Amino acid sequence: MECLIRTPRYEALRTAGNSIFIVLPTDPARSDADSALAPTQRQPTRDEQGLVNYYDSADEPIDRLWRDKLGRFLYDHVVKEELKQRGIRPRTNPEKVYITNFPANYTLWVHKKGHPHDPRKDHYLYGSRHVPHFRSPMEFCLHLVWLLDGQPMKANGKPNCRCCYCDGSMSQSDISSALGRYHPSKRDRDGKDKDKDGDGKRKPRTKKPAPSTSIPYKDYTKLNTTSAA
Repeated sequence: MECLIRTPRYEALRTAGNSIFIVLPTDPARSDADSALAPTQRQPTRDEQGLVNYYDSADEPIDRLWRDKLGRFLYDHVVKEELKQRGIRPRTNPEKVYITNFPANYTLWVHKKGHPHDPRKDHYLYGSRHVPHFRSPMEFCLHLVWLLDGQPMKANGKPNCRCCYCDGSMSQSDISSALGRYHPSKRDRDGKDKDKDGDGKRKPRTKKPAPSTSIPYKDYTKLNTTSAA
């Protein structure tokens, strides 16, 4: 592998097959996670109705999917910006980008609930001392940037993080839209709004206001460049 860029916060390695692997710090001090905060309900015990409600470790395909999405986000919003600042121009856009590991003491779980042979499955990233869990890679991506930025705190002792949980000023859907990661439903794509008054006529689509420009695309990429100097 070729080292594309190395900083105190991460290292990006490029393979001969044009994939990028982003290595995150493994030092627990560089993470806000505690292994004791992982789910404890891990046995598929059945209740009186014969239903289960427990957590299991996420399987490799889902683990890889999360690391893929988080890696692509970091490359597009953090690594490329830092490469630009250093005057480095990658030869080509990578085919795949992964983070090699989650931050220290973060673990990915699948919550299984319902019929023991076909339970509902929801995936969560556990470990943060500030957030109970993250439900998707996009929910975690800004919190990950905050971790790489050195976990700055506000004067009131709360994380100075722009994720939907720590900040709370924007919904996750608005954050995803601002970052270009929002995928409208098929009904939205087809322009088929609901017939709210029952007259059988299609109603014009109501355009929602754009997310606040106080959180633009590139604001998420601007980590503390002095720490990488």
